[in-house]
Amino acid sequence: WQSLISRRPLPLPWGMCPIRTQSREAIEYISLDKLEADPGNFYSLTGLEDLAANIELCGLQQPIRVRPTEDGRYVIVSGHRRWSALKLLRSTEGSGDRWASIPCIVERDEASQELRELRLILANSSTRVLSPAEVSKQAQRVELLLYQLKEQGYEFPGRMRDQVAAACQVSAPKLARLKVIRERLIPAYLEVFDRNKLPEQTAYVLARMETALQERLANMLPNLPTGSRAEELLGMAQNGTDWRPKFACPDGSPCKRGDAFLRHDLDCGYGELCKGETCCLDCARAKVSCYACERMCSKAKAARKAQRDEEEAREAKREAKIQAEIQKNVQLRAKRLAAAADAAGLDDYSPIYISDYGRSMTAGKLREWAAGHFDQDDRLYPSTLNARNFSDPVRLAKDLGCSTDYLLGVTDELTGPPAASTSATKQARETAPDSGDDDGPWHWWPEQPQKSGLYWCITGPMSQGGSLYWWSAEKERWEHAAMAFPLSPTVTIWMRCPQLPESMDWERQEDPNGEE
Repeated sequence: WQSLISRRPLPLPWGMCPIRTQSREAIEYISLDKLEADPGNFYSLTGLEDLAANIELCGLQQPIRVRPTEDGRYVIVSGHRRWSALKLLRSTEGSGDRWASIPCIVERDEASQELRELRLILANSSTRVLSPAEVSKQAQRVELLLYQLKEQGYEFPGRMRDQVAAACQVSAPKLARLKVIRERLIPAYLEVFDRNKLPEQTAYVLARMETALQERLANMLPNLPTGSRAEELLGMAQNGTDWRPKFACPDGSPCKRGDAFLRHDLDCGYGELCKGETCCLDCARAKVSCYACERMCSKAKAARKAQRDEEEAREAKREAKIQAEIQKNVQLRAKRLAAAADAAGLDDYSPIYISDYGRSMTAGKLREWAAGHFDQDDRLYPSTLNARNFSDPVRLAKDLGCSTDYLLGVTDELTGPPAASTSATKQARETAPDSGDDDGPWHWWPEQPQKSGLYWCITGPMSQGGSLYWWSAEKERWEHAAMAFPLSPTVTIWMRCPQLPESMDWERQEDPNGEE
């Protein structure tokens, strides 16, 4: 490449010959104020703060290459970023005159303007990491310069495209892609590409689209399309899709949505492309209950709203029917419990313990429900006031002054037989004959077993089963089934266990501490 300094024909490719100049180069210190930028420099001046910090720390490691002008000043051939960073350092407070003069290499040969510009491009190409937009501009300018130099008598072996690719240090296919972008991308997108805001892949796809389609996209899109979506749109366009509706509305008038379908396909999700071939009123995504298309027309939105209103009304009617049935059952259960509360003389503020879960209950609330008065805040369920959900029937029976048989629907009599006192029970047990009364069916606590032995006891909801305990008739207490130490279970009902088979029987151990 550098052998272009000579005007004789060049038989070798670029880069194969050493640099040849007409005079020895020397470093000169030139005032920073006498340097000026080359008007032909199109490279961006980015990262100046970092470069200035590096120069301040390590010094200027590479002189700036310049050429003299007729008015005694110097035009920069290579080193525009270094020069800008030095000016930034000089403007910093406290820098003094350290950067008043800087080392430069002055080119004094009689090279043509085209050759000088080519030197500038070659220098920047080898010292910079260029963006695709800069490579594109560089290739375009290099090709023009090479043709101009060819007219001046220089010869370049091989194809011109290969020479340009070698000069720009990129592959020939990449250079061809960048040429398509530079020549076919509309100005609106090219300006974004030159600012490095449009990825090369997306720019290449857009450049392969027809100009009219590019302009439609640029006019309707505030944001740039992604590369993958642009590829999809290009493929559809090449297959004849133009996204202009060709159908009519239900009233017979033509669809006037224009580019709405193209806008839809630009930002819709994967697999949701419609191509403008389906009316919004017929599209499935306009009728789904969730994640419906946001681009549907006003008529489709109205139809969807009417459909949702109808579904909501139908659901509300179904829910009202369910709630009416629940309220009917809750009212019947509340009447039964309210009757017990009335018989016990409970005021409206008396607490009623129904369950460990759910809302607290009072006698007044039971009376309201019994009368069929339900508030909006009353959350009713099929299990509300159901006897199977009473957490502690014994406690509830005490609260309402009734028997557990009444609570569970075994009897309609509010009160059962009065519970005998401990002394009376003991006396009855001592005087009663051994008739095996404990061997009957379930017994409700606080009725106590009359004999010592093993008993199966329910201590909570019946659905949870029960446990095996030993009843000590002498001490009137429940004990562990295998060892004689006291327990305090909350027994609801109990039943005497039959005699165990000899193979499963065991001897109970006495409490080693002998304590109650």
